[in-house]
Amino acid sequence: MAPPAVDGAEALERIAHEIRSCTRCPLHQQRTQAVPGEGPADAPLLFVGEGPGAEEDQQGRPFVGAAGRLLDRLLTSIRIPRERVFITNTVRCRPPGNREPHPDEVAACLPYLVRQMSVLHPRVVCLLGATATRALLGSDQKLNQVRGRALREGGRWWFATYHPAAALRSASLANALQEDFRRLRRLVDVEWGTEDPARWKPGALHKIFADPQPTEPVVVSEAGTLRVSWEVRGVHPTFRTESALAELLRRFVLRQRRAEAGVVLEVVKLQTTDGSGRPVPPESPDCTHLHAEVCPVGSGE
Repeated sequence: MAPPAVDGAEALERIAHEIRSCTRCPLHQQRTQAVPGEGPADAPLLFVGEGPGAEEDQQGRPFVGAAGRLLDRLLTSIRIPRERVFITNTVRCRPPGNREPHPDEVAACLPYLVRQMSVLHPRVVCLLGATATRALLGSDQKLNQVRGRALREGGRWWFATYHPAAALRSASLANALQEDFRRLRRLVDVEWGTEDPARWKPGALHKIFADPQPTEPVVVSEAGTLRVSWEVRGVHPTFRTESALAELLRRFVLRQRRAEAGVVLEVVKLQTTDGSGRPVPPESPDCTHLHAEVCPVGSGE
């Protein structure tokens, strides 16, 4: 396992060297140092902020100022060592006066982040603030609409929350950020605990639910595709998004069916309803049931 980590570290350093000498946008004109990011090449968890501040610009390292110290405390509170995660920003040079990066500046820097992610292969990406959320989830995504809830896209989990710098200015945001980090820890536990269909780790099932009585999906028909029903009223708010429920349903079915290694299942149709069978969004407090069709799509080899 050692050689891939070494190769990954070398690849990340090559990207970092390019970032340090980058002149793709005007932000380079006033920087002291560019800030490529830091962390191990095998980090399963990636944090993406907005841009360097004054201390980061001086040191060439991400999140070393007041916001960084808060991030360190938040990581400690959920028992995740900083040295096991990769931390970077959407733009790598400090915007004047710590203003929000312009869209053209984000666009110029984004390819570096895409390349870093192709090396890291993070299983969970935590987006800190609106700039990172728009850059990686889409310009139409509003932070307050997605924060604190897991999304599944492109074979990995995405989780958005407030930037620590915003929490330093607002007690209410600080409290919300702490709660979101507890949810992030729940997501991490579920990802690590349910990845093996043959053996879920102890306690992983209960992490999916807010209710102490978990409910598992039930196969109601096997004619062609599997038709599955799942009472989801007790699912924790972290996972009450369509993409998260679809991924968890897929993992439940793999576990229940003892699927062979390499078998890939896909949720091809999904609907969430209230107790009367009327369609409602998964995040709605009225949502009680999920109905889906699941089918094999071949080998994962």
